[in-house]
Amino acid sequence: MKILLVNDDGIDAAGIRALMHGLSEKHTVWTVAPDRERSAVSKGMTLNLPLRAVPREIEGVALAYAVDGLPVDCVRLGLGNLVPEQPDIVVSGINHGPNLGTDTLYSGTCAAAQEAALSGVQAIAMSVDRRHPVHFGTAVAVTKRMLEIVRRHPLPSGMFYNVNVPDLPTEEIRGYRLANLATVRYNKTYVRCEDPLGRPYYWAPRGRLDCDPNDDTDDAWVRRGFVTVTPMGFHSEDLCAVDLSEEFGGEA
Repeated sequence: MKILLVNDDGIDAAGIRALMHGLSEKHTVWTVAPDRERSAVSKGMTLNLPLRAVPREIEGVALAYAVDGLPVDCVRLGLGNLVPEQPDIVVSGINHGPNLGTDTLYSGTCAAAQEAALSGVQAIAMSVDRRHPVHFGTAVAVTKRMLEIVRRHPLPSGMFYNVNVPDLPTEEIRGYRLANLATVRYNKTYVRCEDPLGRPYYWAPRGRLDCDPNDDTDDAWVRRGFVTVTPMGFHSEDLCAVDLSEEFGGEA
């Protein structure tokens, strides 16, 4: 397969390097990734500044570029300008830390995969459930299996597979689960500080509120040691969620 790798942790991150090494053994691998960490930028794009793509020599990789932009920029620039032909699939990751539940709305990793999907290319977002992962080899093995799953079960245009892997040795993974997204909530209170002149400034809160471990969601299943797979897309409308027939004089 011809695979385009992207991420939001930067081209020198251990996760994407593990994929470069693990996938280039049997596949043609192209890499277009940010030149530094660009986490939690969602589908941000660079519109009013030029982008620079610097070639990088990386063993086993057919071509690689470090881009001074965002993950979505990397996908668009890669598909539109940098890679020699359309890839069979785009793999975004391996992200250092999970992309579970509603966190996917903020994720640069998921945004890159969705951008590829919207461009008509099959895509996978890969994440490990630990900020400082130890077992990247497990996530690489899961990625290889997901490549075969995508071959057998391609998604419609605009959809991608969001995959989260427990940071465990391969033999300790309990299985795979097709999982719904959890609702993830955080402490809303920013940390207020003052500079030497007494002017306030704020640090974003880090307190994550635990999800119910017994829920049938991606967050709960990963905690139990399962790889979670969630097909995702931009079709989020639920026209039955609110009855507006009285407002509009007909069915909502």
